[in-house]
Amino acid sequence: MTRLFFFLSLAALLSSCSHSFNKEWNAALKAGPQPGIAGAWEGTWQSDINKHHGRLRSVVGPAKNSAGDHPFHYRATWAGFLSGGYRVDHRVTGSKNTWQFNGQHQMPGWAGGLYTYEGTVKGDEFSATYKCELDEGTFRMKRVK
Repeated sequence: MTRLFFFLSLAALLSSCSHSFNKEWNAALKAGPQPGIAGAWEGTWQSDINKHHGRLRSVVGPAKNSAGDHPFHYRATWAGFLSGGYRVDHRVTGSKNTWQFNGQHQMPGWAGGLYTYEGTVKGDEFSATYKCELDEGTFRMKRVK
């Protein structure tokens, strides 16, 4: 019974996260491509350690401060049917057509602990690496127009 409660609670939590992401995603699509790094991005992620992979989408918001911190809301799928999302701020530098970003966020220990990110956006191409205690891999996305 405890296991059933856990899975039902997890399903409810993930579906509420999905609703929040979908609302932001639809607003970003409606607004269209934004200047700089902001807007909707879509592509894939892949683990270099265990070869897991899946679909990846992100909504990047406008800069929150003069240091260039942008909110990134990621939504990923894996194993063909599981999905989850999270938010993380990345420090974005650069201008015109090329930006670099980096950031980190803390996940529970069972999920890898501290994740760090480094990436580059050139035009409409987004590429990044992620690392944590349990995994490392890549993100590859394109701007959604």
